[in-house]
Amino acid sequence: MASYLAAERTADEKSILWDFETFAMAGGSQQHNLLTAAILSEFGAKLKGKPCRTYASDQRVRLPSLARYVYPDASVTCPPVEVDESDTDTICNPRLVVEVLSDSTEAFDRGEKFLAYRSIASLTDYLLVSQHEVRIEHFHRQDEATWVLRTYGPEQVVDIAALGVQLAVSDVFEGIVLVPRPKP
Repeated sequence: MASYLAAERTADEKSILWDFETFAMAGGSQQHNLLTAAILSEFGAKLKGKPCRTYASDQRVRLPSLARYVYPDASVTCPPVEVDESDTDTICNPRLVVEVLSDSTEAFDRGEKFLAYRSIASLTDYLLVSQHEVRIEHFHRQDEATWVLRTYGPEQVVDIAALGVQLAVSDVFEGIVLVPRPKP
């Protein structure tokens, strides 16, 4: 892990570390980048004056497993911020994680990655944002083993009680022209 962290400090491109294997991260589509920017803007405004902070996709998060470091599209962490003992630029205790779904990573974001995120004790909410339709999927932790999924569309509001924030779906997607999902 030390070699991965050292390489990331000087790398031109970000890579995730998953079970001792690195994977380069591809750049996002225009819709992906606009949605990520909108999410960051909305959370930044709604958390203004509150102790929790929003982080962009350059913020590395350590997963509790032995060798997993990822870069969520957005995350929110509340004090006290816990950093990785091996690297103070890596946070360990996000309260919320957001992934904007890409065709190439959607299965991973929904499956193995979400399973790994659930091992973060501080994580209460996980948002998956579609870039093909106006839709946000909100997974909320009920207890240690139970997560509840609610899907939100146009004119609906995602209530993130752990942060005291309500996120209007229409505000996130405002002005963004979505591209329909490619047909198989």
